[in-house]
Amino acid sequence: MQKFFDMVIVGILLIMFFLYVQSNWIQVSRYSIHSSKLPHSFAGFKVLQLTDLHSKNFGENNKRLLKKINKINPDIIVATGDMLNSRNDKGEIFLNLAAQLTQKYTLYYILGNHEQIARITANRINSNWYKEYINKLRELGVIVLEDEKAIIKKNDEQIMIYGLEIPLMYYSEAGTPMEVEFSQRYLEKYLGDIDDNDFNMLLVHTPLYYSSYVEWGADLVFSGHMHGGIIRLPFIGGVLSPERDYFPEYDAGKYQLKNSTMIVGRGLGNYTINLRVFNRPELVVIFLNR
Repeated sequence: MQKFFDMVIVGILLIMFFLYVQSNWIQVSRYSIHSSKLPHSFAGFKVLQLTDLHSKNFGENNKRLLKKINKINPDIIVATGDMLNSRNDKGEIFLNLAAQLTQKYTLYYILGNHEQIARITANRINSNWYKEYINKLRELGVIVLEDEKAIIKKNDEQIMIYGLEIPLMYYSEAGTPMEVEFSQRYLEKYLGDIDDNDFNMLLVHTPLYYSSYVEWGADLVFSGHMHGGIIRLPFIGGVLSPERDYFPEYDAGKYQLKNSTMIVGRGLGNYTINLRVFNRPELVVIFLNR
């Protein structure tokens, strides 16, 4: 009987160790993107994606995360939303991380659904903390793209980077119809028309509307939101989306549609479900090539 209990205890400890590793051991995923539209000066350009940090610390002051990023040494960093939590959080962890990153890298940031909820909550109670959070990021040199475009220049050549905020009404629970159908017209309204001769990158938190991003003209889309499906099954993929949809179409990785590529990051932190199985926290590195 004692031997049986010993085996049970060992089994529990092994499961606990496995779940700890799954939530805290950062994985780096690398993808190469090829496009004839890419200017020659940007061949080999390296983009690092951060997404869905949810105010998680990897070591004191995110020491382990910073070590990984510095080893990659990207040309730019894009943060695709949910860097903080929508409740009981004022973004101090991401502010601290951004303060360290902007000393060395150019950092572009868009808002996810958690930033939007935090903004609404702050406005409801007449608090200025969210405005101060965004202002502090800008003071640090973070380029916050709120339905805006930025130009990245190198050797008199350039590529475009757009940041789009998807309103909360386009994030639904399973079985709940969208209030308004999303289409490329939304992007045209808030981001304008684009020059198809340029190489155009789009930062957007949710991957759900990939076909609309493609119709608008995005060559490369960065998104997150799906947390990799929380639990990943071998040869199948992610099990559950934040919308409570099972086996979401865009859970993680690289997707192709026409001449466009979308990268969906699995994210770094957790929020409602503090669980990751075969789904380690992820940094995504993209190499741009002609």
